[in-house]
Amino acid sequence: MKVLLINPAHKGYYFRLGAIYPPLGLMYISSVLKRANHPVTLIDMNVQPFDWQKFDYSDFDVVGISVDTPRFPLAKQIALRAKNHGVITVLGGPHATAEYESILKEGICDYVVLGEGERTFLQLIESLERGEPHPQIGGLAYLSEGEVFARPPEFVQSLDELPFPDRENVKLYKTKFCGQPATSMITSRGCPFDCEFCSASQFMGRRIRERSVENVLEELELIKKMDYGSVIFFDDNFTLNAKKTIELCEGMLKRNLNFRWWAFARADELLNREDLLEAMSKSGCKMLFIGFESAEDKVLKEYKKGLSSSIAFEVIKLLKKYKIDVFASFVIGALSDTKESIMKTVQLAKKLKASIVQFSILTPYPGTRLYERLKSKILSKNFSLYDGTHLVFEHPNFSPSELKKLFVKAYYCVYTSPRMIFTRGIPFLLKLLKNRGKDESYDLRFGET
Repeated sequence: MKVLLINPAHKGYYFRLGAIYPPLGLMYISSVLKRANHPVTLIDMNVQPFDWQKFDYSDFDVVGISVDTPRFPLAKQIALRAKNHGVITVLGGPHATAEYESILKEGICDYVVLGEGERTFLQLIESLERGEPHPQIGGLAYLSEGEVFARPPEFVQSLDELPFPDRENVKLYKTKFCGQPATSMITSRGCPFDCEFCSASQFMGRRIRERSVENVLEELELIKKMDYGSVIFFDDNFTLNAKKTIELCEGMLKRNLNFRWWAFARADELLNREDLLEAMSKSGCKMLFIGFESAEDKVLKEYKKGLSSSIAFEVIKLLKKYKIDVFASFVIGALSDTKESIMKTVQLAKKLKASIVQFSILTPYPGTRLYERLKSKILSKNFSLYDGTHLVFEHPNFSPSELKKLFVKAYYCVYTSPRMIFTRGIPFLLKLLKNRGKDESYDLRFGET
Protein backbone atom coordinates (compact mmCIF):
# COMPACT_ATOMS: atom_id res chain seq x y z
CA MET A 1 0.00 0.00 0.00
CA LYS A 2 1.09 3.55 -0.73
CA VAL A 3 1.68 5.43 2.54
CA LEU A 4 2.02 9.12 3.35
CA LEU A 5 3.54 10.00 6.74
CA ILE A 6 3.09 13.56 8.01
CA ASN A 7 4.83 15.42 10.81
CA PRO A 8 2.66 18.53 11.44
CA ALA A 9 4.43 21.85 11.92
CA HIS A 10 5.07 23.10 15.43
CA LYS A 11 4.56 26.82 16.04
CA GLY A 12 5.50 26.97 19.73
CA TYR A 13 8.15 29.21 21.27
CA TYR A 14 10.96 26.66 21.35
CA PHE A 15 10.49 25.59 17.76
CA ARG A 16 10.35 29.21 16.62
CA LEU A 17 13.61 29.77 18.47
CA GLY A 18 15.24 27.14 16.28
CA ALA A 19 14.69 23.82 18.09
CA ILE A 20 13.80 21.79 14.98
CA TYR A 21 14.94 18.19 14.71
CA PRO A 22 14.11 15.27 12.39
CA PRO A 23 11.03 13.24 13.48
CA LEU A 24 12.74 10.01 14.53
CA GLY A 25 9.48 8.19 15.24
CA LEU A 26 8.17 8.63 11.70
CA MET A 27 11.63 7.97 10.27
CA TYR A 28 11.74 4.59 11.99
CA ILE A 29 8.24 3.74 10.73
CA SER A 30 9.24 4.78 7.22
CA SER A 31 12.27 2.47 7.29
CA VAL A 32 10.22 -0.47 8.55
CA LEU A 33 7.59 0.02 5.82
CA LYS A 34 10.19 0.42 3.08
CA ARG A 35 11.94 -2.76 4.23
CA ALA A 36 8.61 -4.51 3.67
CA ASN A 37 8.44 -3.00 0.15
CA HIS A 38 5.71 -0.45 0.84
CA PRO A 39 6.20 2.88 -0.98
CA VAL A 40 6.45 5.69 1.58
CA THR A 41 6.50 9.48 1.38
CA LEU A 42 7.48 11.35 4.56
CA ILE A 43 6.60 15.04 4.89
CA ASP A 44 7.90 17.12 7.80
CA MET A 45 5.98 20.39 7.69
CA ASN A 46 8.63 22.06 9.86
CA VAL A 47 11.08 22.04 6.95
CA GLN A 48 9.07 21.15 3.84
CA PRO A 49 6.39 23.21 2.06
CA PHE A 50 3.10 21.33 2.33
CA ASP A 51 -0.29 22.87 1.64
CA TRP A 52 -2.42 20.43 3.63
CA GLN A 53 -5.65 22.16 2.60
CA LYS A 54 -5.08 21.76 -1.16
CA PHE A 55 -3.10 18.53 -1.18
CA ASP A 56 -4.66 15.55 -2.99
CA TYR A 57 -4.50 12.79 -0.37
CA SER A 58 -6.33 10.37 -2.67
CA ASP A 59 -2.98 9.59 -4.30
CA PHE A 60 -2.25 7.48 -1.18
CA ASP A 61 -3.91 4.47 0.42
CA VAL A 62 -3.05 5.39 4.02
CA VAL A 63 -2.09 8.65 5.72
CA GLY A 64 -0.28 8.42 9.07
CA ILE A 65 0.09 11.52 11.24
CA SER A 66 2.34 11.90 14.28
CA VAL A 67 1.06 14.18 17.00
CA ASP A 68 2.02 15.52 20.39
CA THR A 69 -0.32 17.74 22.39
CA PRO A 70 0.41 21.27 21.06
CA ARG A 71 0.27 20.04 17.45
CA PHE A 72 -3.02 18.17 17.89
CA PRO A 73 -5.28 20.96 16.52
CA LEU A 74 -3.38 21.00 13.21
CA ALA A 75 -3.08 17.20 13.10
CA LYS A 76 -6.86 16.96 13.56
CA GLN A 77 -7.51 19.24 10.59
CA ILE A 78 -5.12 17.31 8.38
CA ALA A 79 -6.65 13.98 9.40
CA LEU A 80 -10.19 15.16 8.67
CA ARG A 81 -9.07 16.51 5.31
CA ALA A 82 -7.50 13.18 4.40
CA LYS A 83 -10.63 11.31 5.51
CA ASN A 84 -12.73 13.55 3.30
CA HIS A 85 -10.63 12.32 0.38
CA GLY A 86 -11.64 8.76 1.26
CA VAL A 87 -8.18 7.83 2.54
CA ILE A 88 -7.59 5.62 5.59
CA THR A 89 -6.18 7.86 8.31
CA VAL A 90 -4.05 6.86 11.29
CA LEU A 91 -2.91 8.98 14.23
CA GLY A 92 -0.01 8.11 16.53
CA GLY A 93 2.30 9.72 19.05
CA PRO A 94 2.02 10.69 22.75
CA HIS A 95 -1.18 12.72 22.50
CA ALA A 96 -3.03 10.22 20.32
CA THR A 97 -1.98 7.41 22.67
CA ALA A 98 -3.35 9.26 25.69
CA GLU A 99 -6.57 10.52 24.07
CA TYR A 100 -7.38 7.70 21.62
CA GLU A 101 -10.95 7.14 22.85
CA SER A 102 -12.11 10.73 22.37
CA ILE A 103 -10.21 10.99 19.07
CA LEU A 104 -11.93 7.90 17.64
CA LYS A 105 -15.39 8.81 18.97
CA GLU A 106 -15.05 12.24 17.37
CA GLY A 107 -14.38 10.56 14.03
CA ILE A 108 -11.05 12.29 13.50
CA CYS A 109 -9.32 9.19 12.12
CA ASP A 110 -9.88 5.51 11.39
CA TYR A 111 -7.17 4.05 13.62
CA VAL A 112 -4.88 5.14 16.46
CA VAL A 113 -1.50 3.52 16.98
CA LEU A 114 -0.73 3.33 20.69
CA GLY A 115 2.85 3.75 21.90
CA GLU A 116 5.67 2.74 19.57
CA GLY A 117 4.49 2.55 16.01
CA GLU A 118 6.89 0.44 13.94
CA ARG A 119 5.39 -3.02 14.32
CA THR A 120 1.79 -1.93 14.84
CA PHE A 121 1.73 0.30 11.77
CA LEU A 122 3.30 -2.37 9.57
CA GLN A 123 0.87 -5.02 10.81
CA LEU A 124 -2.02 -2.64 10.19
CA ILE A 125 -0.91 -2.03 6.59
CA GLU A 126 -0.57 -5.77 5.98
CA SER A 127 -4.01 -6.45 7.49
CA LEU A 128 -5.62 -3.76 5.34
CA GLU A 129 -4.02 -5.30 2.25
CA ARG A 130 -5.67 -8.58 3.20
CA GLY A 131 -9.03 -6.80 3.51
CA GLU A 132 -9.24 -7.00 7.32
CA PRO A 133 -10.85 -3.75 8.55
CA HIS A 134 -10.77 -4.72 12.25
CA PRO A 135 -7.45 -6.46 12.83
CA GLN A 136 -6.57 -7.75 16.29
CA ILE A 137 -3.19 -6.10 16.65
CA GLY A 138 -1.33 -5.12 19.79
CA GLY A 139 -1.12 -1.35 20.11
CA LEU A 140 -4.04 -0.62 17.76
CA ALA A 141 -7.32 1.15 18.59
CA TYR A 142 -10.34 1.68 16.37
CA LEU A 143 -14.08 2.33 16.49
CA SER A 144 -16.59 -0.35 15.49
CA GLU A 145 -20.37 0.10 15.77
CA GLY A 146 -19.89 2.98 18.19
CA GLU A 147 -17.57 1.07 20.51
CA VAL A 148 -13.83 1.64 20.89
CA PHE A 149 -11.66 -1.46 20.67
CA ALA A 150 -8.03 -1.29 21.76
CA ARG A 151 -5.24 -3.68 22.54
CA PRO A 152 -2.37 -2.54 24.76
CA PRO A 153 0.83 -1.54 22.98
CA GLU A 154 3.63 -4.04 22.56
CA PHE A 155 7.09 -2.55 22.98
CA VAL A 156 9.89 -3.55 20.64
CA GLN A 157 12.12 -5.61 22.93
CA SER A 158 15.15 -5.94 20.65
CA LEU A 159 15.84 -2.51 19.21
CA ASP A 160 18.68 -3.90 17.10
CA GLU A 161 16.03 -5.60 14.95
CA LEU A 162 14.80 -2.23 13.72
CA PRO A 163 16.37 -0.71 10.61
CA PHE A 164 18.06 2.65 11.04
CA PRO A 165 15.77 5.68 10.70
CA ASP A 166 14.99 6.75 7.15
CA ARG A 167 17.35 9.71 6.63
CA GLU A 168 16.48 10.30 2.99
CA ASN A 169 15.42 13.91 3.59
CA VAL A 170 17.50 14.89 6.63
CA LYS A 171 19.57 17.30 4.53
CA LEU A 172 16.54 19.61 4.72
CA TYR A 173 17.39 20.33 8.35
CA LYS A 174 19.74 23.21 9.11
CA THR A 175 20.36 22.28 12.74
CA LYS A 176 23.91 22.88 13.89
CA PHE A 177 25.84 22.15 17.07
CA CYS A 178 29.35 23.47 17.73
CA GLY A 179 29.26 24.92 14.23
CA GLN A 180 28.77 21.50 12.62
CA PRO A 181 25.72 20.09 10.78
CA ALA A 182 23.82 18.02 13.35
CA THR A 183 21.31 15.21 13.31
CA SER A 184 19.58 13.22 16.04
CA MET A 185 19.41 9.58 17.08
CA ILE A 186 18.52 7.37 20.05
CA THR A 187 20.37 4.50 21.73
CA SER A 188 17.60 3.37 24.09
CA ARG A 189 13.90 3.60 24.84
CA GLY A 190 12.01 3.80 28.12
CA CYS A 191 12.49 5.66 31.39
CA PRO A 192 12.47 4.06 34.87
CA PHE A 193 11.57 7.35 36.55
CA ASP A 194 8.03 8.64 36.85
CA CYS A 195 8.16 12.43 37.00
CA GLU A 196 4.73 13.94 37.59
CA PHE A 197 4.73 16.11 34.46
CA CYS A 198 6.38 13.73 31.97
CA SER A 199 4.71 11.10 29.76
CA ALA A 200 7.93 9.32 28.68
CA SER A 201 7.51 6.38 31.05
CA GLN A 202 3.87 5.93 29.98
CA PHE A 203 4.58 6.20 26.26
CA MET A 204 7.81 4.18 26.10
CA GLY A 205 7.52 2.13 29.28
CA ARG A 206 9.49 2.20 32.52
CA ARG A 207 11.84 -0.62 31.54
CA ILE A 208 14.93 0.53 29.66
CA ARG A 209 15.49 -1.22 26.33
CA GLU A 210 18.93 -0.59 24.90
CA ARG A 211 20.47 -0.98 21.48
CA SER A 212 23.78 -2.80 21.43
CA VAL A 213 26.87 -0.62 21.32
CA GLU A 214 27.86 -2.20 18.00
CA ASN A 215 24.47 -1.32 16.48
CA VAL A 216 24.76 2.30 17.64
CA LEU A 217 28.30 2.61 16.29
CA GLU A 218 27.16 1.31 12.90
CA GLU A 219 24.54 4.06 12.69
CA LEU A 220 27.09 6.65 13.79
CA GLU A 221 29.39 5.54 10.99
CA LEU A 222 26.52 5.92 8.50
CA ILE A 223 25.80 9.41 9.83
CA LYS A 224 29.48 10.30 9.48
CA LYS A 225 29.40 9.30 5.82
CA MET A 226 26.51 11.75 5.38
CA ASP A 227 28.88 14.57 6.40
CA TYR A 228 27.44 15.27 9.83
CA GLY A 229 29.86 16.54 12.43
CA SER A 230 27.47 16.65 15.39
CA VAL A 231 24.95 14.29 16.96
CA ILE A 232 22.15 14.87 19.44
CA PHE A 233 21.23 11.78 21.48
CA PHE A 234 17.52 11.98 22.27
CA ASP A 235 17.38 9.13 24.79
CA ASP A 236 15.28 10.16 27.79
CA ASN A 237 18.27 9.27 29.94
CA PHE A 238 21.51 8.75 28.04
CA THR A 239 23.72 8.13 31.11
CA LEU A 240 21.50 5.70 33.02
CA ASN A 241 23.71 2.72 32.14
CA ALA A 242 27.13 4.23 32.84
CA LYS A 243 29.04 1.10 31.86
CA LYS A 244 27.40 0.97 28.44
CA THR A 245 27.81 4.69 27.90
CA ILE A 246 31.55 4.38 28.59
CA GLU A 247 31.76 1.45 26.18
CA LEU A 248 30.04 3.51 23.48
CA CYS A 249 32.39 6.45 24.05
CA GLU A 250 35.40 4.16 23.79
CA GLY A 251 34.01 2.70 20.57
CA MET A 252 33.58 6.19 19.10
CA LEU A 253 37.24 6.93 19.86
CA LYS A 254 38.49 3.65 18.39
CA ARG A 255 36.60 4.25 15.15
CA ASN A 256 37.70 7.88 14.92
CA LEU A 257 34.11 9.11 14.98
CA ASN A 258 35.04 12.67 15.78
CA PHE A 259 31.58 13.97 16.58
CA ARG A 260 30.66 16.88 18.81
CA TRP A 261 27.59 15.70 20.67
CA TRP A 262 25.12 16.37 23.47
CA ALA A 263 22.57 14.27 25.34
CA PHE A 264 20.02 14.21 28.17
CA ALA A 265 21.09 13.18 31.68
CA ARG A 266 19.99 13.27 35.32
CA ALA A 267 22.12 15.23 37.76
CA ASP A 268 22.36 12.46 40.36
CA GLU A 269 23.75 9.97 37.83
CA LEU A 270 26.80 12.15 37.22
CA LEU A 271 27.99 12.54 40.80
CA ASN A 272 31.03 10.44 41.71
CA ARG A 273 31.26 9.18 38.11
CA GLU A 274 34.37 10.91 36.85
CA ASP A 275 35.19 7.82 34.79
CA LEU A 276 31.93 8.34 32.90
CA LEU A 277 32.45 12.08 32.42
CA GLU A 278 36.05 11.60 31.30
CA ALA A 279 35.02 9.05 28.67
CA MET A 280 32.20 11.28 27.45
CA SER A 281 34.42 14.33 27.24
CA LYS A 282 37.17 12.49 25.32
CA SER A 283 34.66 11.15 22.80
CA GLY A 284 33.27 14.60 21.98
CA CYS A 285 30.52 15.35 24.52
CA LYS A 286 30.23 19.12 24.65
CA MET A 287 26.91 19.58 26.44
CA LEU A 288 24.39 17.78 28.65
CA PHE A 289 20.74 18.72 29.06
CA ILE A 290 19.89 18.43 32.76
CA GLY A 291 16.51 19.04 34.35
CA PHE A 292 17.22 20.82 37.64
CA GLU A 293 13.56 22.00 37.59
CA SER A 294 13.52 24.07 40.81
CA ALA A 295 15.55 25.53 43.67
CA GLU A 296 12.89 24.35 46.14
CA ASP A 297 13.05 20.76 47.39
CA LYS A 298 9.32 20.83 48.16
CA VAL A 299 8.68 21.55 44.48
CA LEU A 300 11.00 18.73 43.41
CA LYS A 301 9.10 16.44 45.75
CA GLU A 302 5.83 17.58 44.20
CA TYR A 303 7.21 16.78 40.75
CA LYS A 304 8.27 13.29 41.98
CA LYS A 305 11.70 14.15 40.63
CA GLY A 306 13.62 12.11 43.21
CA LEU A 307 16.33 14.78 43.47
CA SER A 308 17.55 17.46 45.85
CA SER A 309 18.42 20.94 44.62
CA SER A 310 21.58 20.85 46.75
CA ILE A 311 23.51 18.78 44.18
CA ALA A 312 23.18 21.31 41.36
CA PHE A 313 26.40 23.25 42.03
CA GLU A 314 28.39 20.08 42.65
CA VAL A 315 27.30 18.63 39.31
CA ILE A 316 28.04 21.86 37.45
CA LYS A 317 31.51 22.03 38.99
CA LEU A 318 32.22 18.44 37.96
CA LEU A 319 31.07 19.02 34.38
CA LYS A 320 33.15 22.15 34.04
CA LYS A 321 36.19 20.13 35.10
CA TYR A 322 35.68 18.01 31.98
CA LYS A 323 34.75 20.97 29.77
CA ILE A 324 31.16 19.84 29.29
CA ASP A 325 28.65 22.68 29.04
CA VAL A 326 25.22 22.50 30.65
CA PHE A 327 21.79 23.07 29.16
CA ALA A 328 19.88 23.71 32.40
CA SER A 329 16.11 23.23 32.40
CA PHE A 330 13.65 24.55 34.99
CA VAL A 331 9.87 24.18 35.35
CA ILE A 332 7.97 26.98 37.08
CA GLY A 333 4.36 26.99 38.22
CA ALA A 334 4.26 24.01 40.57
CA LEU A 335 1.16 24.01 42.76
CA SER A 336 3.41 24.86 45.72
CA ASP A 337 5.26 27.59 43.80
CA THR A 338 4.99 31.20 44.91
CA LYS A 339 6.51 34.32 43.40
CA GLU A 340 9.27 34.04 46.00
CA SER A 341 10.07 30.40 45.18
CA ILE A 342 10.14 31.17 41.44
CA MET A 343 12.52 34.07 42.07
CA LYS A 344 14.69 31.66 44.08
CA THR A 345 14.73 29.26 41.13
CA VAL A 346 15.67 32.08 38.75
CA GLN A 347 18.52 33.10 41.01
CA LEU A 348 19.73 29.49 41.08
CA ALA A 349 19.63 29.45 37.29
CA LYS A 350 21.81 32.56 37.18
CA LYS A 351 24.30 31.31 39.78
CA LEU A 352 24.79 27.95 38.05
CA LYS A 353 26.29 29.78 35.06
CA ALA A 354 25.00 27.19 32.61
CA SER A 355 25.64 27.80 28.91
CA ILE A 356 21.93 27.62 28.10
CA VAL A 357 18.97 28.03 30.46
CA GLN A 358 15.42 26.96 29.64
CA PHE A 359 12.30 27.78 31.62
CA SER A 360 8.95 26.08 31.04
CA ILE A 361 5.57 26.58 32.64
CA LEU A 362 4.21 23.44 34.29
CA THR A 363 1.83 21.87 31.78
CA PRO A 364 -0.50 18.90 32.43
CA TYR A 365 -0.03 16.94 29.20
CA PRO A 366 -2.56 14.17 28.55
CA GLY A 367 -0.98 10.87 29.48
CA THR A 368 0.79 12.20 32.57
CA ARG A 369 -0.16 11.70 36.20
CA LEU A 370 -0.28 15.48 36.51
CA TYR A 371 -3.06 15.63 33.92
CA GLU A 372 -5.12 13.06 35.79
CA ARG A 373 -4.64 14.99 39.02
CA LEU A 374 -5.61 18.35 37.52
CA LYS A 375 -8.44 17.28 35.19
CA SER A 376 -11.05 19.18 37.18
CA LYS A 377 -8.91 22.35 37.16
CA ILE A 378 -8.14 22.55 33.46
CA LEU A 379 -8.86 26.07 32.15
CA SER A 380 -8.44 25.41 28.44
CA LYS A 381 -8.67 22.46 26.09
CA ASN A 382 -7.08 24.53 23.32
CA PHE A 383 -4.18 22.12 23.02
CA SER A 384 -2.10 24.57 20.98
CA LEU A 385 -1.52 26.36 24.29
CA TYR A 386 0.08 23.24 25.78
CA ASP A 387 3.56 24.28 24.66
CA GLY A 388 5.24 24.90 28.00
CA THR A 389 4.75 28.67 27.82
CA HIS A 390 1.12 29.00 29.00
CA LEU A 391 -0.67 28.23 32.26
CA VAL A 392 -3.63 26.04 31.28
CA PHE A 393 -4.97 25.01 34.69
CA GLU A 394 -6.40 26.83 37.69
CA HIS A 395 -3.40 27.64 39.87
CA PRO A 396 -3.76 28.41 43.61
CA ASN A 397 -1.28 31.30 43.44
CA PHE A 398 -1.21 32.67 39.89
CA SER A 399 -3.47 33.69 37.04
CA PRO A 400 -2.30 32.71 33.53
CA SER A 401 -1.19 36.28 32.78
CA GLU A 402 0.70 36.60 36.09
CA LEU A 403 2.66 33.40 35.51
CA LYS A 404 3.36 34.32 31.88
CA LYS A 405 4.90 37.59 33.05
CA LEU A 406 7.10 35.73 35.53
CA PHE A 407 8.08 33.32 32.76
CA VAL A 408 9.30 36.13 30.49
CA LYS A 409 10.97 37.93 33.42
CA ALA A 410 12.85 34.73 34.27
CA TYR A 411 14.39 34.63 30.81
CA TYR A 412 15.15 38.33 30.90
CA CYS A 413 16.83 38.05 34.30
CA VAL A 414 19.14 35.22 33.19
CA TYR A 415 19.96 36.36 29.67
CA THR A 416 20.71 40.00 30.57
CA SER A 417 23.43 38.99 33.03
CA PRO A 418 26.90 40.32 32.06
CA ARG A 419 28.06 36.76 31.35
CA MET A 420 25.23 36.03 28.89
CA ILE A 421 24.15 39.30 27.33
CA PHE A 422 26.70 39.53 24.52
CA THR A 423 27.03 35.80 23.79
CA ARG A 424 23.49 34.41 23.85
CA GLY A 425 21.39 37.06 25.56
CA ILE A 426 20.69 39.67 22.89
CA PRO A 427 19.87 37.24 20.02
CA PHE A 428 17.74 35.06 22.31
CA LEU A 429 15.78 37.91 23.90
CA LEU A 430 15.08 39.53 20.54
CA LYS A 431 13.54 36.27 19.33
CA LEU A 432 11.64 35.75 22.59
CA LEU A 433 10.10 39.23 22.54
CA LYS A 434 9.40 39.02 18.81
CA ASN A 435 7.46 35.80 19.32
CA ARG A 436 5.32 36.96 22.24
CA GLY A 437 1.62 37.43 21.69
CA LYS A 438 0.50 40.74 20.18
CA ASP A 439 -1.43 41.60 23.33
CA GLU A 440 1.45 40.79 25.69
CA SER A 441 3.62 43.50 27.24
CA TYR A 442 5.85 43.07 30.25
CA ASP A 443 7.72 44.96 32.93
CA LEU A 444 10.88 42.91 32.80
CA ARG A 445 12.34 43.97 36.14
CA PHE A 446 12.19 41.10 38.62
CA GLY A 447 10.63 42.05 41.91
CA GLU A 448 8.38 44.66 40.24
CA THR A 449 4.68 44.24 39.59
